[in-house]
Amino acid sequence: MDPSETDATASLLAESFAESMLVPGQYTSILAFLVRQYLMERRELVPHATMLVGYYRRSGVGEGEEEGEEEGEVLAGTAEVSFDARGANASPPTPVPPRDLPYICNMTVRKGLRRKGIGWQLLKACEELICKTKGPSDVYLHCRVVDIGPYKMYKKAEYEVVKTDNFLIWLTLQRRKHLMRKQLKCE
Repeated sequence: MDPSETDATASLLAESFAESMLVPGQYTSILAFLVRQYLMERRELVPHATMLVGYYRRSGVGEGEEEGEEEGEVLAGTAEVSFDARGANASPPTPVPPRDLPYICNMTVRKGLRRKGIGWQLLKACEELICKTKGPSDVYLHCRVVDIGPYKMYKKAEYEVVKTDNFLIWLTLQRRKHLMRKQLKCE
């Protein structure tokens, strides 16, 4: 993520978080402010962590595109990768992944651009980056139990469930998550 992409990335993540947490729309700008602060802090952790962004090139009105949308590139998705303990999140979600191994998080695709393979391309780009910087390794990520589409994508990409939150996580007003792992075979 280039510094000039910080605001757009923060907005995209805030929209995704608001959707998943059922936050009313009027609070999205506040959430975007907080996400922007988080992104600025994470930028300081390069090369131990990084944020990837993906663009989608619109060529006019097509499937999944709205009438009146302009042609050109739009920030379509983002994913964060931590490579080691120095880049790991200070308070990761549960079940807790190993801090010293690569971890993919905060992966989202703009709502109107989902089901176009953008998430798959982001996931593969994260894996390639891990291979280039760390070599063969286990990589971890979380997937909410209710997110059937992303879960199927991760399973297709050969991620396996290592552990799942128990029902008591609902007492903290969170949704249950799977911790998933894949053994990367870098070429």
